[in-house]
Amino acid sequence: MILVSILGDFHSSILPISYEFKKKITKHIIVYDDAKCDVKRANRIIKGQKKFIATLPLESKYEIETFQIDEDNYTSIINCFYKIKQMSTDYRNLYLNATDGLSSIAIVLSNSFFSIEAKVITYDRYANTYNLHTKENIEKHKIINNMDISSHLILKGYVLLEKTDTKILQKRKDVIYDLTQDLIRFKEFTTILGKQSIEDIVGYKEIKALLKKIKNPDKKFIQGTVFEEYIYHLIVDNCNFDDVWMGTKVQFEEGVENEFDILMIKDNHLHTIECKLVNNLRGEHFVYKTELIMDYLDDDGKSMILSIGGDNINISKTGKKRVQFTLGDKARAYYGDIKIYQSKVFNEIKFLDDVREWFL
Repeated sequence: MILVSILGDFHSSILPISYEFKKKITKHIIVYDDAKCDVKRANRIIKGQKKFIATLPLESKYEIETFQIDEDNYTSIINCFYKIKQMSTDYRNLYLNATDGLSSIAIVLSNSFFSIEAKVITYDRYANTYNLHTKENIEKHKIINNMDISSHLILKGYVLLEKTDTKILQKRKDVIYDLTQDLIRFKEFTTILGKQSIEDIVGYKEIKALLKKIKNPDKKFIQGTVFEEYIYHLIVDNCNFDDVWMGTKVQFEEGVENEFDILMIKDNHLHTIECKLVNNLRGEHFVYKTELIMDYLDDDGKSMILSIGGDNINISKTGKKRVQFTLGDKARAYYGDIKIYQSKVFNEIKFLDDVREWFL
């Protein structure tokens, strides 16, 4: 199978098709426009494809070819088609993924492919299906091979810097659940811990005893990681994602890195949850930050900001009003596919219902 992919603005629509047919592809031809921004994005995807191929077994490895063309020039597009045609000896095994292509390129190449009885694929990123077009017919197919998180990151051209070991998470799972059984009390403990050492804190014997079961827990782990791991286990145990990671650090490009509390992937869409067990949060900052990060992470992904421990509106002793998430923050979040889950008291059932409704 020779797969031809046209790169446009939403590369997340390209990846599922190349991943679906990874065991059948013998050559993957990537076509992109010569505009500066398109070349930059294409180089990252091409780099990701090469890294992904390196992870495949020898019998599944395939070749990469690239064509840079001018989307506004008919001759440039047709010449590209003729070069592709020369690479194939059996046009029945020649496929054009026109999902993400710029309109001019997709139209000209699709018509040219149909003229030699080759096929055209269009991916539906919302239904996770694809249509297989021939000159006379359309067949709808469901994606069978969904990407895991590692494959998604590699194919996007990103570098995994850190990831919490699943075995470690599983080993201390029971302790984490015990620590967060009374989340209000645990939150009280973490607040006091901000001003005192564990040894100086009066009371909370059951929490101290549980923490001794964990190897060298520092303040950062107690005040942040425990809550993140609790949310991770809730999601893994109760939600049907294809893959879930916790404590992940990713490099998008040189000098651009980000840490993710929770990453989940379902039907080729990569999502994230930011977990905060705090009295107060700068909601505007986190909405802007999350919106920016999602532009890198996945064109089709969603995110959630989980803030537990304080009221959304708080009045200080001096009468100063503090608001975690203003109406403007919530509106911006809504249009950026960011779910805000903010509550003083955490409700597991409601949270899990919201996760399923928002992400699945």
